[in-house]
Amino acid sequence: MIDRSSLENQAFESLKHGQYDDAVTAFDRLVVERPTETRYYAYLGLAYLLRGEEAEAQLAWMTPILEGDAEAWSLQLSAIVRQSAEEQTDPERTWLLRQHLREIDPNDLENLLQVLQLSLELQRFSEDDDLLEQIAERLQALSSSEIPQETLWETIDRLLPQTPNLPGSLEFFKVAAMAVSDLVPWVDRLLDRAKTLELANRSEAALELGQVCVELSGDRFRPLVETARFLQNNWDNAESIDYLDRALAVAETLPEKILASHLKLRGLMRAGGQWERAEAMYAQHRGYLEALLTQTDDISLEFASRIITAGSMTAYFTDDLPGYRQLRNQIASVCQHHLQEKLVDLVHRYQTHTPSTRRDVLKIGYLSECFRKHSVGWLVRWLFQHHDRNRFEIHLYSLHHTGDELQQTFAAAEAPNFHELPYSARNVADKIHQDSIDILVDLDSITSNCGCSALALKCAPVQVSWLGCDASGLPAVDYFIADPYVLPENAQQYYGETLWRLPQTYIAVDGFEIGVPTLRRDRLGIPKDAVVYFSSQTGYKRNPDDARMQLQILRGVPNSYFLIKGLYTDAESVRRAFEELAEAEGVARDRLRFLPVAESEMVHRANIAIADVVLDTYPYNGTTTTLETLWVGVPVVTRVGQQFASRQGYTLLKNVGVEEGIAFTAEEYVEWGIRLGKDAELRRQVTRKLQLARRSAPLWNARQFTREMEQAFEEMITFKSRSLVRDNG
Repeated sequence: MIDRSSLENQAFESLKHGQYDDAVTAFDRLVVERPTETRYYAYLGLAYLLRGEEAEAQLAWMTPILEGDAEAWSLQLSAIVRQSAEEQTDPERTWLLRQHLREIDPNDLENLLQVLQLSLELQRFSEDDDLLEQIAERLQALSSSEIPQETLWETIDRLLPQTPNLPGSLEFFKVAAMAVSDLVPWVDRLLDRAKTLELANRSEAALELGQVCVELSGDRFRPLVETARFLQNNWDNAESIDYLDRALAVAETLPEKILASHLKLRGLMRAGGQWERAEAMYAQHRGYLEALLTQTDDISLEFASRIITAGSMTAYFTDDLPGYRQLRNQIASVCQHHLQEKLVDLVHRYQTHTPSTRRDVLKIGYLSECFRKHSVGWLVRWLFQHHDRNRFEIHLYSLHHTGDELQQTFAAAEAPNFHELPYSARNVADKIHQDSIDILVDLDSITSNCGCSALALKCAPVQVSWLGCDASGLPAVDYFIADPYVLPENAQQYYGETLWRLPQTYIAVDGFEIGVPTLRRDRLGIPKDAVVYFSSQTGYKRNPDDARMQLQILRGVPNSYFLIKGLYTDAESVRRAFEELAEAEGVARDRLRFLPVAESEMVHRANIAIADVVLDTYPYNGTTTTLETLWVGVPVVTRVGQQFASRQGYTLLKNVGVEEGIAFTAEEYVEWGIRLGKDAELRRQVTRKLQLARRSAPLWNARQFTREMEQAFEEMITFKSRSLVRDNG
């Protein structure tokens, strides 16, 4: 016969080693021998539960309640189940034990938090479960010192990836914020989650989280600025201005003021009709930028990366090539210095790779946020299609993941060398260095903080800027691709990068897909014999002086109408601004038509054909819009300036063999607009030129353009190799 002590040892050993059948038998015998020893009932039920017999477990646990002190029994049982849960290594069994402990002791916050963590880990959380509400009630009932802070933080980290998808998660976070010992890191983690959602193209969810952060932390700089960005990404420019005014009011450092003023300026410009406010904000922003160039204070890694593209708005306000380039070069140099200083180990490691001219194949990497349905995406696809894969190994580094059709096309065509990367300069630069890229081609320039920051670390031996919005000015970038027209002859003196002028054009495509038009004159209330002018640009590119010139053209051509369309703009703001200017210029408001954004790029291109003349913007010309217009065969009027942004129309018209519509002054712009409007035969001649140009113009010969780009790449590598030989003696 086994004595009770031995039987008890056997029972606990069986339970410890997962021998639940033996444990049930042993504890059952102990219960029979000692029916008043309540702990045996607890362990018997535990053995049943772990064997998968929940009903038997409940029955075992009910017996002491019927025969003794229920409160004392509950405390004993919860302690035993809790200890068993803590000793378990199997997540499924741990979850089971903690769920039962939740029933036994619903006020145990530590256990409730652990149940939530396990439920998320095991994907067992049900929308019908009131667990989040239960935890929230306990958080509100306890003082901060009574709350297990470490477990709460662990739970927050587990729950964040599910927020706000999980019903009730936002409400839970509002309560949890009041319970944590330090609110600032909690809000920052929630903001990080919001930025992750933003990068995953879930801008509405990002905004929802951002607004919760502002609600919880009040006038704190980071939540205000991030939420303003989320608002702008949701096309709410007006409300974002309120947030940015509050951010500017609490901004303490110069980088904070630069960031907030840049975003406020962006919001005002995107609205499309807030011209006076935008000009005033630009003056303030410019003052902050100039102050940055003289300050000696340290700039954090985060802010160096976030303001590295600052000053990019200058090109929208003025055509000042020397002044703009000096400002951009200085800002880029300051930010690059701080980035390299804080990541010096990375920079030193990247310097170990030098390009080799002995390899049969050069590795070319293209870096962009725009391998998707975007102007850059539509333009670069032809280069990739025509690349000589026997001489060049092509890698695409994508920083924005939409999964749209064009992005899928890029991914499929370049597999396995299409790399979806996180929006992190360090990760991007590391990947490019690991791939031993010989020439890194940046397609975004000053439109991408992450791209500029990665380039600043010099992760490839030769770095080139192409497309984008002018050169970044980074000392780490070697070349900027241009052509004979897109920059004046004396432009090199204003650039830190070496200007590499291709022989004909800096961009070429094989054409555009055209859809079915949705615009008709009769539906717009425009007579068949009227002259129709058209302008399709973002709010950034519009300004009062430019709009006045366009309206003067309209005034000079009887029976003419003006169609105005723009992405990102506040329609009512644009309408009001144009109508006020029209009245001042003596143009009837009913000659203006404001168009919504087309349902697709192909429909937009088809709709261009409704126009007789397209009017370009200045000092920031259109690029893709002008290319599309020329492909459709519609005359364009463009004003030529000095900076890269104001010479887009010029180079495109020159490379399609058309001089008509090229204006070098405001007066010539108006004259060309009126002349093309009044002279139907001249318009027909231009259209015929454009139609014939499809066969031979450099602008429409992407294959030849690709060969010229490839030759440039090979010469760049040769120059780099020679310079390394000279440097090494």
